[in-house]
Amino acid sequence: REVDLVVEVAHPCVAREHGEDILAHADFMLGSPTALADPETERRLRGAAARGGHTLYVPRGALWGCEDIRRMDEAGTLAALTVTMTKAPQSFRLEGRLRERLAAAVAAGGRAVLYEGPLRPLCPLAPNNVNTMAAAAVAAPRLGFDGVRACLVADPSVPDWHIVEVEVTSVGDKGRALRVTSTRRNPAAPGAVTGDATRDAFWSSLLGGTVPSGHPC
Repeated sequence: REVDLVVEVAHPCVAREHGEDILAHADFMLGSPTALADPETERRLRGAAARGGHTLYVPRGALWGCEDIRRMDEAGTLAALTVTMTKAPQSFRLEGRLRERLAAAVAAGGRAVLYEGPLRPLCPLAPNNVNTMAAAAVAAPRLGFDGVRACLVADPSVPDWHIVEVEVTSVGDKGRALRVTSTRRNPAAPGAVTGDATRDAFWSSLLGGTVPSGHPC
């Protein structure tokens, strides 16, 4: 069957295992850009897009201010980018040591920081939960997965909200720099991995998918 675009909204393993085949025949919207935290996967997907003459799209998802981040990065004025995601414990789908930290946080009760540090090591540990952070790394390739800072928080006091805080800092002079902080509160069903507004954000990206390969839309 001939198709123009394949949209993945399942798991990064789809891109790792089938992304090259998809890009040989159609454009590919990567709903799980945590897949790109693996340098080899990113290299293979970009190469397949170039060979097939197709486009690899990354939707902005819950990343507020995506276009401004991209413009600052392209201009070389983006010095730092931090994304903090806060969800109820039951909304996380974690792997490895983060699963153990989550279990300890649930047992202790209250708010707990599960991870704080560079984004790249976090992506394979929370592949379903930090795609917004991965979109930020794609929007700011000068920083990328190693330069974008990530903070993942479990908070039982927000059972039906997903909260994304984005802090952008520009290159400054004499200790003075532009700093912009945004907070996005997305309603979500208890236990849901994805918030209610995400579907509309993906649809908007689908309609606006005319930007160059590898850029968030």
